[in-house]
Amino acid sequence: MSTLEGYETAGQAICADSPRLALPVCRWHTFGVYLRKHLRHLAGPELAGAASGVRLVEDLRRVAAQPRGSVLVLTEAASREAGGYRLDVALRDAAAAGAAGLVLTGDRPAEVGRTAAALAERGGVALLAAGGDLAELVVALDRALAGDAADALERAAEAAEGVLRAGGSPERMAAEAGAALGVGVRAEDGVFTAEPLTGHLGRAAGIVLRLAELAAAAGQPDELPWRSRARLLTELLVAPEKQAQELVARARALGLPVDDWHVVLRLEPALGEGPERYALLETVASRAARAAREIVGPSWNAALAGDALIVVRSRPRDEGRAGLREAVRDAALLLERVRPAGAELRCGVSTAHPGVLGLRTCASEARTALRRSPLPLATYDLAGLDRMLEEWYSSDAAQQAVRELLQPILDLGGERAARLLAILRAYLDHHGSPARAAAELHMHRNAVSKNVRRIESLLHADLADPQQRLALQLACRAARI
Repeated sequence: MSTLEGYETAGQAICADSPRLALPVCRWHTFGVYLRKHLRHLAGPELAGAASGVRLVEDLRRVAAQPRGSVLVLTEAASREAGGYRLDVALRDAAAAGAAGLVLTGDRPAEVGRTAAALAERGGVALLAAGGDLAELVVALDRALAGDAADALERAAEAAEGVLRAGGSPERMAAEAGAALGVGVRAEDGVFTAEPLTGHLGRAAGIVLRLAELAAAAGQPDELPWRSRARLLTELLVAPEKQAQELVARARALGLPVDDWHVVLRLEPALGEGPERYALLETVASRAARAAREIVGPSWNAALAGDALIVVRSRPRDEGRAGLREAVRDAALLLERVRPAGAELRCGVSTAHPGVLGLRTCASEARTALRRSPLPLATYDLAGLDRMLEEWYSSDAAQQAVRELLQPILDLGGERAARLLAILRAYLDHHGSPARAAAELHMHRNAVSKNVRRIESLLHADLADPQQRLALQLACRAARI
């Protein structure tokens, strides 16, 4: 046995079966901050049970000889060998030895085969993968199992940040603190309690709970910073593109996460134009500030922009489809929370985009989602040309180009302009067929042909020219956004 194979940690004597420290610190979801960021669960149980120590293994043939309850960390060389049937054999040996977990290191695929997954589940072995420095991983595992001071301090720091992020909501403070500490935390009448803990983690938890009580006693944060952010958010959404870019530094200084990935919710009353609509929006906006903090925390910001309430959800990274599903769920909760009795509200939800220009694209997508769907909660989830047009048309240059191209028609104003644009759009979408355009518009084909000639005259355009035809078709589609 090599020196690496024989490595054991001081945490070997500290586990869930030990009378000296009967803590849940051996569960995967309570591992330290480093591990929760770098360990990926591949297969097997989420909880490893009684983990008694860490063993670093260079040779897969030594897996079966490791002590019961060990977390087995394979070196990169051993992990490379553990592919296909060899991983199946290693999992069988780990289960026979009573190992709590098997950690593959180095570059690993995101998924494992069905046989390996079944063996891990049946054998009660948590199969995980980790990248980064091997020595750092082993030390982090050691600290998590032993519950040492460094790990407890790291947890306390993350818990404190979570408490401050919770926006004054006791329920969110308890959730944030519990997630970082790895224990259940409850809030009742301003008092925070947690599952019994001892040692370094117990002392860290006591500090965090006291901090949460002080933060809860202070109440909701001052509304002035929120109002300043709301005003600036409105400017970012409605100002010309160049001016919006110039506002980025100010937004960062006020705590607006403009550089993150955004999803926009657009809340609109079902009422038409008029004083009642704007009075309802004011009521909804005042409720949304607190509701957003309580439901999802201060990573959401809200502002009145035009005739709608814009609520922005920001995250440091793109969370993909799962993040969008979560945003839609939160949107449904927010819509229910802020809707006044007897009032009808609709909400459009965008996809995710990064940065200040992405924020403006999100706002456009949320508006388009409402226009295209009659549902109270509408999501923008289109791919292809419409998605590309949405991103393109969110820039000032694109909007100016479309206006210049269609300006002679737009100058007609009102119903006349809308009617000619609809005829042009249908005619171009049906490859220049007056009959098909007439069928879509419920018009006579001769009326379509007559109006197409009028449009060509107004725009000084030749619709037989492929380039002009494409430019006008894109402009007509963009004008609907």
